[in-house]
Amino acid sequence: MHDIDRWLRPVAAAHAAGAEIWHAEGVTVQRVPGGNNNALYRVEAEGACYACKLCVDDDRRRAAHEYGALRLFQEAGIDVAPEPLGLDEGCTLLPYPAVVYRWLPGMPLRPPLTAAQLALFLATFQAIHALRPDPLAPDDLDSWFHWFDFAPYLDELAGLLGTYGPWLSRDVAGGAALRERLAHLVEVCAAFVAATDVDPGRECVALRMCRVDANLDNTLLGPDGRLRWVDWEYCGWGDPALDLCELRWHAALEGLDAAQQRWLRDHYRRPADDAGFEARLAVWDRIISTRWCFLILRALWSLHNGPDRVRLTRIVADPDTLHARLVRFVARAERVVQSTARDGPMG
Repeated sequence: MHDIDRWLRPVAAAHAAGAEIWHAEGVTVQRVPGGNNNALYRVEAEGACYACKLCVDDDRRRAAHEYGALRLFQEAGIDVAPEPLGLDEGCTLLPYPAVVYRWLPGMPLRPPLTAAQLALFLATFQAIHALRPDPLAPDDLDSWFHWFDFAPYLDELAGLLGTYGPWLSRDVAGGAALRERLAHLVEVCAAFVAATDVDPGRECVALRMCRVDANLDNTLLGPDGRLRWVDWEYCGWGDPALDLCELRWHAALEGLDAAQQRWLRDHYRRPADDAGFEARLAVWDRIISTRWCFLILRALWSLHNGPDRVRLTRIVADPDTLHARLVRFVARAERVVQSTARDGPMG
């Protein structure tokens, strides 16, 4: 970290001042908009550009996790992520744990994607999944959210319903009916899991490096024509079926039409050593499509009541637009229930 200590101090000053842009000591620091949890700064110093990401300080050790993932890609020679330069987990210069990497030039993908962009997106996703853990070298880089058990997901859904459902019923027009629809989705998820013999356990899954967060805002199509990703705090060893499921239900991919979403799923190369992949995918479709309803509900609650937890970036959205999205996503999750009940596992 010694080589970059000099320009981390202006980053600390910019963050303390709440500045969008800051000039000091021959260094230019610019706050990058977007994100919900952390604070990202672009730094220009001595003719080079860097990224400094301040992370929420919690038991997930977000900065250390991201730095470890970037180092892993670097060592494996897989060019899908920025070059890691440093980690300040001890908050020696900054008020929050920080990861530093070389700034990646490029522009995020935006739907609707061209056929070439869609193919590049999937190819990069597959390149991430090509990375496997070394069984002879224990690694604690498990992904956040891949828990190798259905029960924690059902507990989370029930908890979100209990936390935000009463507010939805009481304070949102039409919220009582919407809350009942959400409650039904949680019930049918629990019933579906109870009736299945699918095992998502670690020993039954072909462990792969999983992206987890498929947000297109975190993709960068560079001037060299390569697609790379930033924001790796969620990634790690996990279930590739669950990661593929996120491509279908992630809110940031809603702009893809049905044909493109079907193409992604149909052309994804399943791990050859994972006989239970399709069966798990069918269960994840139920759970993840429902979960996204609650993530939107939580964001809507936050717009009206303030942040639901410690965040370094404020959620920016229009409440009416977010409410409409919630209604749309509830209907979408209900169609998943109807489809799997009628036709069996989704393809």
